[in-house]
Amino acid sequence: MKKANVIELTFLFCWPFAFLVSLVLYLITHDWGMVISYILGVFSVMMMQSMNYRIMKKTFKDKPEKIRSYTILIYLAKIVFYGIILYVTLREPTWNIFAAFGGILTFRIVMFPTVMMFAKKGDEEDEL
Repeated sequence: MKKANVIELTFLFCWPFAFLVSLVLYLITHDWGMVISYILGVFSVMMMQSMNYRIMKKTFKDKPEKIRSYTILIYLAKIVFYGIILYVTLREPTWNIFAAFGGILTFRIVMFPTVMMFAKKGDEEDEL
């Protein structure tokens, strides 16, 4: 069985974390709008990170000379997409922009402990 790398583990751990945060948000606020806003942020960040992972994985193997330009284009697409998500959340009166922003940060929040626990120690190179 193939050993999952840190990014794949982050995707794996992000879903239970998002479920628990959504549950806690609902139990504290009893506001479905806040929960929906958070889930919208989580889905959007997971979709964009998945796109980033797939494109960069293929680029590293096939066209290493295009890495810089692809990275810049992907980050521009992320900024535009997250801006659209936050704008839609801001315009909808029942949704909460702070919960959506927290959902967007969820991937990074989960990634840092995952990297600390599962990153390879030493001089070995991480294969994609």
